[in-house]
Parts: sequence; C-alpha cells; structure tokens
Amino acid sequence: MLVLRDRQPGHFNQAEGLALAVARLARTDVLRLEIRPAKWARDDLRKLIMRRWGKDARLWLRLLYGVDLASVTRPDIIVASGRPTIAAGMLLSRHFGAPLVVSGGIDGYDETAIALNIVSSPRQAGDPGAAYAPIPSTVDADVYPPLRRLADIAALDGASLALLVGGSAYRREYPPEEWEALLAFVPAVAARYGVKWRVTTSRRTPDEVSDRFKALAASGVVAEFVDYRTAGPGSVRALFGADAVVVTEDSLSMLAEGLAAGRPVIGLKSRVVHKHYANEIIAGMAGASLAILPMRSVTPEQFAATLTRLVPPAEDARDVLARALAPVLKLPVPDTRSPA
Repeated sequence: MLVLRDRQPGHFNQAEGLALAVARLARTDVLRLEIRPAKWARDDLRKLIMRRWGKDARLWLRLLYGVDLASVTRPDIIVASGRPTIAAGMLLSRHFGAPLVVSGGIDGYDETAIALNIVSSPRQAGDPGAAYAPIPSTVDADVYPPLRRLADIAALDGASLALLVGGSAYRREYPPEEWEALLAFVPAVAARYGVKWRVTTSRRTPDEVSDRFKALAASGVVAEFVDYRTAGPGSVRALFGADAVVVTEDSLSMLAEGLAAGRPVIGLKSRVVHKHYANEIIAGMAGASLAILPMRSVTPEQFAATLTRLVPPAEDARDVLARALAPVLKLPVPDTRSPA
C-alpha cells in the first residue's frame, strides 16, 4: 500500500487513517511518498494537465512533483487526501494499475480515474464512485479507557471533559468577545456541574487566550492544561480519553477525531462563519453523537442539556471505512463492532 502525504497534517492524517482502515481488511506493508508539487504547478494547472496531457505518468510525475518512478515500489492500492496529492495519485494509479482511494473533495478531476472517493457530506453520497463515511483519522478508540456515560445531570459531577481550543481559520473567525465568552463559560460549567476540564490549545490559538487558560489551570479551575506552545503537535491525543470532547468548530479534524475516539462531541461555533464546504460536512456529522452550539451565547444549562442527550458513536469509524474499502480490494466485508 502506498500512502501519499502532502504538507498539511489534516490531510496526511486522513491518508494515514485510510491506511489503518485498509489494515483492518488485510495484512499490509505500508510505503509512504511525500508529495510536494513544484511551485509553478498550482491546482488549476494540475487539473488542466490531467484533463489534456496527463497520459505520460513518468513525465508528469517528474515535472509536477519531482518523483522518479524508478524509486517507487508497485503498490496494490494507493491512498491519498489533499488537493496536491490527487494528480500524483492519478498518475501513479495509471502507471501501476493500482486503485486510487482519495478522502476529500476531487472537484475538477476525472472521478472515473479514482477507484473510491471518501466523502463526508451527505449531499455527495450518491456521486459516481463516492462512499459516504466518517472523515478518516489515526485515532484508535481501543487505546482509551471505557467512558463514563453522561446520561443525566447528576452524571456530570466529576466527569472529565476535554476542551480542544483552536482559533481563527479559513472562513471561520473568533473575535475577542467570543474568547471572553469561552473563558467565562469554562469556570461557570465547572462550578455549576462539578466537571473536570482538560484543556489543550493549538497553533491557531491566540497567545493571550493560551495564557489565560494557563492561569485558570494554575488556579485549579482547569484540572489539566496542555499548552501547544511547549507541548507541540500530537499533544492532544491523551485528552481523547475524556468522557466527552468539546471542540472549537474551526477544526474538522478534531471533531472527527473526537468521534473516532468513541466519545460524544460538542462543537463550539463562532458567529463569524462564512459559507464554505466545511459547513455542510459538519451539518452531516451532527446527530446523536455530535452537536454544535454557539460559543458566544451558550449557557451552562444549554450545554449540560445538550451533552446529556448525546450518546457515544454506535460504530467504530474504522469499520465503516473498511466496509467502503472492501469492494475496491475485492476482500470480504469485515464484521463491525461498537467502539470500546
């Protein structure tokens, strides 16, 4: 199996998540190829080349990506995510005759050249070659302890809640008043319901917000604080073992990873959200295990009522993905099971 990785963690983690789902079907040897398009090879140009002149895989892999096919071992399947990887995956698939599976949008590319497109919007579920499934991730629900079911208000006392704090991102902005609301909300929920907050920040979190969460931890209001500035990437993983996960809505990956960990998830949205494809993905994800609430105006009472109606995901996300992948590899559909 060949995993194509671009520079974006959200993308290469999805590709690695696809690899883990394939491994659920059969024993695999995984090879990885870092995909770095030439600076001149923008997405629109890559699409044009693939539509008109992309038959010579060896030539275009070298020109667009600096990839020498002689250094690539023939795979049985190619998995990818992220716009920079699509043309590379199509060229490699064409050369080796191996099926290509892509997680995420493929607009502008020939869908018939892609064996399977994993989509996370229900509006795309019926598109040719598409399979509607959870966003792939590398989170393994089996490594976390059984969660405490938060079925009523009394169960919140002593419950562990992870709060994954992001920041302004493409077409999503968090003005100062939204941060003020969150910083007041966290201690209010702790005081009202006795929850234990485990908080982590990200590379997008403003320094002043990180500093104030650090102060809340020092005062005992926050039970655990992981500062991204010192802990670095990957520091969030341990927090997925909480009884529930709360995420600022700027990160689709964090929403998906909370669900992949088998936890109920609440996303906190900004009031400054512009029209974007991510909105319909999040709307499709919302349901029995995921709810979205407004960060600026949510009250402790509204939060508690929402959290106690949520249930853990009924099925392991990796099983759903494996079921979609099985026909591509002509392998039996695996038995499915609930998360641990």
